[in-house]
Order: sequence, then C-alpha cells, then structure tokens
Amino acid sequence: MRLRFDADRQWRALLNRNYRRGALPRKNVYGDAPGLVPFGAAYPDKLVPQADYKEVIAECHTAKVFPMYHQKATWCPPGQKWNQNGLPYCWAWGLTAAVKDQRAREGKPTVQLAPVSLGFTVNWAKTGNYLQSAIKGATERGICESKYVPDQHSRSYRQYKDGWIENALLHRLAESWDADHRSTAAMIQHSVSILATGTPLYVAYNWWGHALECVGVEWDESVAYNIVWVLRNSHNEADLIRLTGSRGVPSEAYGIRATAA
Repeated sequence: MRLRFDADRQWRALLNRNYRRGALPRKNVYGDAPGLVPFGAAYPDKLVPQADYKEVIAECHTAKVFPMYHQKATWCPPGQKWNQNGLPYCWAWGLTAAVKDQRAREGKPTVQLAPVSLGFTVNWAKTGNYLQSAIKGATERGICESKYVPDQHSRSYRQYKDGWIENALLHRLAESWDADHRSTAAMIQHSVSILATGTPLYVAYNWWGHALECVGVEWDESVAYNIVWVLRNSHNEADLIRLTGSRGVPSEAYGIRATAA
C-alpha cells in the first residue's frame, strides 16, 4: 500500500497515537560519527549519479538486489508481521530487521533475533533511543536469538534464558555506513546508492519520531523526487509500506553493511 499523508488523516492519526518519540533526533554530524564509515567519503565510486537513478533502480529490481528480496526469501515472507506492540523500541526493531536482512545477504543461516534484547542500550527503560546508540550496542554486544527471550516485548532481562549474553555476541555488527543527511539531494543519493549495493538501510524520520528499515526504492515520475521509499515497519503490518514526497526522505540513514563473522 502507498501512504499519502497529506490526504489520509486517519493514517496520520494512527501514526501519532501510540508510537511517538521512539527515535531521538541525531546529535552527531555526518563524517564525525564514532564507529560509522562516511559512505560518500569512503566509497565515492559507489555513488549513483542522479541521472542514473531510474536505470539503476530498475536493474536492482530485475536482479532482486534490494534487501526486500532477501527479506521475503528468509526471515519475513509475505504475510509475516513485525510488531513492536506499542513498546517505544522502534529503534531496536528497525535495526534488528536490517541486521537480519544483512545476514541473509551474507548467506548466513536464518535466525529470529529479539529486538528487545537491545534494551541494555537504554538501561532497559521504556524509552526512545538514538540510532547511533543502537548501532554501537549491536556492534559491541550484539542481539540475541528470540529463543532466549520468553516474552518478545518484555524488558525484564533477568527472565531471559541463561546464555543469552553469549548468544548475542554471535550476532554483532562489523561495519555500518553513514549516509549524508545535510541536504535532501545528498540523502536521496546516498540512500539509493547504498540500497543499490544490496545493503539494508536503518532509517529514522524526525517528523514521525520513528525508526524503521528501508528495504528498497521504486521509480515513479508522478511523485516528488520520482522516488517511492519501500519500508519494513514494525506496527504489525502484514506487508511493506511505501512513503513518497518530502516525508519519505529519511532524516538519517545508516547502511548495515556487514555482520561479525
């Protein structure tokens, strides 16, 4: 489904009712974010020129390069829901989805991971988080498998099964890319370019106060910027959602480039 916010008041009300301020606004500037590789500076040869967007996007769909295809074939087939269940941990659900997609891209076994196990990054409080904080936590300590967590929405980590800390270390990040957020044009170029490598994007929207995963883009000359943003949300949808226009352009985006061996 394609969500057009300026026309759909009911959907806008739904967004604002239960899922506010899950993602906190970015503090660091591009190129000065600890633990993140500035994509444009490190990989200038991978930047797709604006004139080539249409062709590159079409090729990525034909060859099934975008993360949406890895996702459908592994941990989240069509109809499978992904639900934070009102817990303000969208930052954990969005990152975990991206980690699982990257694992699929790397050919690693499909495992279900527990986003709530990233709660240590906020001292297990019921609160929002910075995306960079979540990335740091997943890089240092990882995300444990769901089988260690009796209740997938419980912050009571003392109830987790023995061995969850050691298991989480098996599912850590190795490298993450930082997309340039300093202009709309830069954000679109970096996002399209990162996705074109098959790398999942961990994104946030300041207007929404929400974090989620971007799994692809589509070309549509009837919408602003000609880009439709394809996203895996965590509000219990049975399908991917699509955003267009200025609200579809992420406020910040990180390519989850590699998981630890």
